[in-house]
Amino acid sequence: MIQSLRMQTRSVRLAATALVLAVVAPVTAQSDPGKTEPSPAPEVALPEAREILSKGVDAVGGKEALLKVKSIEMKGSIEMPAQGIKGTMIARTAAPNKMMTSMNLGALGEFRTGYDGTVGWASDKIQGTRLLEGKELATIAREADFLKDADPLKRWDSVKTVADGKFGGFDCWKIEAAKGDEKAVLWYEKSTHLARGLEMVLETQFGKIPMSTAFLEYRDFNGVKLPVRSEAKQAGQKIVTVFESIALDSVDASTLELPAEVKALLEPEPTDGEDGETSGAPASAPAPAKP
Repeated sequence: MIQSLRMQTRSVRLAATALVLAVVAPVTAQSDPGKTEPSPAPEVALPEAREILSKGVDAVGGKEALLKVKSIEMKGSIEMPAQGIKGTMIARTAAPNKMMTSMNLGALGEFRTGYDGTVGWASDKIQGTRLLEGKELATIAREADFLKDADPLKRWDSVKTVADGKFGGFDCWKIEAAKGDEKAVLWYEKSTHLARGLEMVLETQFGKIPMSTAFLEYRDFNGVKLPVRSEAKQAGQKIVTVFESIALDSVDASTLELPAEVKALLEPEPTDGEDGETSGAPASAPAPAKP
């Protein structure tokens, strides 16, 4: 399954995108040819994409087990080897559609992104705190949809198996998926049916950024398998995430509330009246006319 309980890692990538674009000098974004190695035209029949996605759900524990999970907290590390950047991170998600990711990168400070079911936001000391709008907001809203992951077919309008090939070192089926104008390439391992990769274009404040992620290692948590190590490539940079601790159904709801600085951005700004007075303040009553 392409989406099952992997919005946690994608929420990390949303925050990592801000890091890459804010810290690294702009480069031409390229896909990762080292990870995608299509085989010569296969002579075997390609399985139906819907069948692959269904087996993917079973591979990580099954729909019933996934629906029982109401929140996930993941703690781990993030590294950009080429830049010598290392840090720690926490990703929290909760049903039906809330999330928050925080990355602490030492001298670079803290990078945070979040969504409370309505408002999407991002905050760091380089760009400050801002509200997400347009396609950025639509993207984080989709990623925060917790319950859809038990049924990945609801995530896409169309899915089609187009080839087989190597991705992240695994022998996989390649699936093209689309929903509206959003498109993605999904990679599922043939032998285990686990999702092994995702390629798509992220909508950011800086424009469209191609992204490729390989899910290299899974671990079992109370009957649910989650990816604990992934390698992403976006904006020409490699990003390695490793989760050392994952806890199910333990997220404190208060940790997903909007921070004070985000709430401040939602307050209406006062406007000046004709005489320079703030329109929000009541005007003085005129003196009564003398008889």
